[in-house]
Amino acid sequence: MSLRPQPPRRRVPPPPLPASIAPFDVGAHVLPDLSVLLARKPPPPPHFRRTTISPSPRGLPDVPPRRVSAPLYPPEQAPTHPPPPLNLSSKPVVNTKGISSRPIHLDDHPSCFQCKDFSRVDAHAALFPRDLVVSLADLATNLVGPFDTDCDKARVIFTWLHYNIAYDAVSFLSGNVQPSTPDSTLSSGLAVCDGYAGLFKHLAELAGLQAHKVSGHGKGYGYQSLQDGDPLPEMSTNHAWNCVLLQGEWQLMDPCWGAGMLNGTEYEPRFASKWFIASPIEFGQRHFPCDPTFHLTPEQTSWEEYILAAEGPQLTSDFDLLDLHPMLVSPSSQEIPDRQFIKFSVSKRCKHISTADVDNYVFVISTNGKDFIPLPFNHEEGAWTGNIFTPRNGKVTLYAVDRVVNSDGKGLGINGFVQAKGRKAMEFKGLAMWSVVNL
Repeated sequence: MSLRPQPPRRRVPPPPLPASIAPFDVGAHVLPDLSVLLARKPPPPPHFRRTTISPSPRGLPDVPPRRVSAPLYPPEQAPTHPPPPLNLSSKPVVNTKGISSRPIHLDDHPSCFQCKDFSRVDAHAALFPRDLVVSLADLATNLVGPFDTDCDKARVIFTWLHYNIAYDAVSFLSGNVQPSTPDSTLSSGLAVCDGYAGLFKHLAELAGLQAHKVSGHGKGYGYQSLQDGDPLPEMSTNHAWNCVLLQGEWQLMDPCWGAGMLNGTEYEPRFASKWFIASPIEFGQRHFPCDPTFHLTPEQTSWEEYILAAEGPQLTSDFDLLDLHPMLVSPSSQEIPDRQFIKFSVSKRCKHISTADVDNYVFVISTNGKDFIPLPFNHEEGAWTGNIFTPRNGKVTLYAVDRVVNSDGKGLGINGFVQAKGRKAMEFKGLAMWSVVNL
């Protein structure tokens, strides 16, 4: 099976991408120069989806404040030897020998990264404001000094970019994005995706990690899925991210999308940890690399499969804050049929995360703003599930019961919800939304 997807012959750019972006050269064996490919408009982070529901529930750890001034990491505690030499020619290699054609299951990817506590690492990243950095080499030393594992070293760099580099929305929206270097990104504090990925790679290598900057297509800001009858666009490059070797395994991460998002025309710093070590399958839903090696899956998705994939339900940022898994939410498609029973379910990102009532909010399904039917936890499936009869049209929404009167809704439980429903004031936090259609 060929590892390189063949783009179709017709050259029709997708709606969100400018026509001037260079297409992927299928015959190339070297990653293209992104400073040239991204001379116009790369996509910024995913568009901000604001809900009108209440703020994030209490009890969830917050990323420390964005700008914190503090002394640099004490020199005497810094590493006393230079980082080991890097094999910069290395990259992930897919071994196709003995690979079966069976579907790839989520359990094939280790879940420990999903529940690891990075609070100490994230707090340390906040101690080095950009305007106090003398050099990138010193910054890398100070950032990774207290940490032994590759994972923590990559995380502290990933989080530092959130605190100190803002998305260059002005240049992006005006079509005036200029090529950047790690030093110029540090100096300006501004970047688009290529700048984030380039600075991450540079700091990672200074810290002794093996890292790559990956170019490809990203379903980011302005992306619209193809409609029936739309011509299939040719593969184009509009985004950049990273691939890093951690504990002997290659991992994918997107420091640009992890740092924040566009809210209209303004950049809003908002830490999105899901883009740090996302599973290759989840990552591949919104990223398509030019070099198929960087899919990191035994059977690579073709460009046609990627660009024509049906959109899933609309998920809010609160969905991620509650540690829910975007690939295990059901129904998995955005459009659902009308007037029939449909099974709805939602699961935690990792089996190690508590599903006890005391640690969770009550999840309810609402049809067109009515009903609010609670989903009980199904221990056999490891998910909150329920069969819901869909309306004739409109929307079906998954909510979390955020507050009851003036109390946090965490730990309420279904019995508490039933007793309070119709008797006490409640606030709900929107998590996911489906559109009801006549299929």
